[in-house]
Amino acid sequence: MRKLTALVLALMLVMGMASFASADDTYNLDIYWVGNGDNTAIREGVEKAVNAYIEPLIGATVTYHIIGWNDWNDKAINALQSGEKMDLIFTADWEGYGIEVSGGLLNPLDDLLAQYGQGITETLPQTFLDGVRVDGVLYGIPTNKELCVPEGFIVNKTAAAEIGWDVTADDPSITCTADLEPWLAKYKELHPDKYPYLMDGQNGRWADEPWAPDWAGMENNCVAMKMAADENGVFDETVYSIFETEEQKAHIELMYKWGQAGYIDPDAALTSFDYNGTFGRGDFLVFSQPLKGNGIKAAEMYAANATAEFECVEITMQPKYVVTTHAGGSMFAIPVTSKNPEKAMQYINLMHSDATLVNLMLFGAEGENYTKVNDSQVELINDANWYGVHGGAWTVGNTKLQYVLTSEDPEKNALLQSYADDAVPTASLGFRFVKDNVADQIAAVSAVIKEFANPMMCGSVDPEDPDLGLEALKAALDDAGMPEIIAEVEAQYTAWKAAQE
Repeated sequence: MRKLTALVLALMLVMGMASFASADDTYNLDIYWVGNGDNTAIREGVEKAVNAYIEPLIGATVTYHIIGWNDWNDKAINALQSGEKMDLIFTADWEGYGIEVSGGLLNPLDDLLAQYGQGITETLPQTFLDGVRVDGVLYGIPTNKELCVPEGFIVNKTAAAEIGWDVTADDPSITCTADLEPWLAKYKELHPDKYPYLMDGQNGRWADEPWAPDWAGMENNCVAMKMAADENGVFDETVYSIFETEEQKAHIELMYKWGQAGYIDPDAALTSFDYNGTFGRGDFLVFSQPLKGNGIKAAEMYAANATAEFECVEITMQPKYVVTTHAGGSMFAIPVTSKNPEKAMQYINLMHSDATLVNLMLFGAEGENYTKVNDSQVELINDANWYGVHGGAWTVGNTKLQYVLTSEDPEKNALLQSYADDAVPTASLGFRFVKDNVADQIAAVSAVIKEFANPMMCGSVDPEDPDLGLEALKAALDDAGMPEIIAEVEAQYTAWKAAQE
């Protein structure tokens, strides 16, 4: 009997040690995720729910590092560059994916995908994976979402009604940005202390611009090709330094005119400018934004930011094209500083294949952060709104697995996927500029663009100013090495084009 008791005790000790070993083996994933502003109490509750679910599945837990849009470079990218432990990081073509790859900051993912990514490869269209390769190598896993994202306007329909504008979706009276001017003037007259034309001044985009977005992955899209074909279906495949063009000059002149008239917030060019807050308060008439069709972008932004009640409607200003950058419009990558890339890939795989994790990441815990209304729709619990903390539905794995809000079309996710069905591929679809040969020139050009471009694009600086205007910018770009960059892009594009034939 004593021997049996001793054996049982020994067995219990071994089992206990195995339990401790299992706990010790659990790996914590540090996930850097762009968002609207961290909320520690809400985040920790969501992390607890996520961890309870995924730890038995992959032996991992998570810590979400939610970094605000305006702080992303200073806090997330600086942490990445300084070598901090980081297991997953949000990235995108428009955010700096190419620079992160060329800087050796991200792990190649093909082998990890083959070993741990079955749920990704079974659900994510190959177009996405092919579209984000750099020199044939995969460094980021895209969100399974829309593939066509034209620029346009979100219009505050409530404010429009106040000034007599009976605005409709894709309003035919608005054919270009300049057509807004009479309505901006009326709004300013009614609300002299507000600014009717809202923009994200840090991306340099405008609603009817001719440039394919984030074409070469450079600051403010300063090197680009035109997106649309002409009336004969012929594409202009010239590589432009866009600040040398008449199109960009005309837009900058319009922005300065509107800045002088008080239509644009004088702080719009500052990294501290809270355009989401302005939108959420409804203190605007039109907001220049990339859209997704069917009013989806406006609905998402309202759900994430609104602190006042107002209605929105969208006006699409660009034709529907599929461009390289839209495949990489939202990704998660595994930094080289990850201590366990295998666990990180297993987590990404769940993001694309496991509806429970996808909706925990998107909405939080049922009953705590949201209530489920039916099989596809949910309502947020205001005091515990996790949906408004992180970057949004378009950053979370596989949109096909997501619930939607009761304020959204139940078919939203299907509409996101189908919106690109009639979109036209651009001539440069699949081309991706590799920056290594001109890295020094690109760094110098980026510094120049940061100094000159945003203030002009936001109407803060007279384009005729001899020190800060367009001619000064063009001279500084030449000195920084723009001609060498253009030549390198042209050479790479010519080689890429030849390889497609």
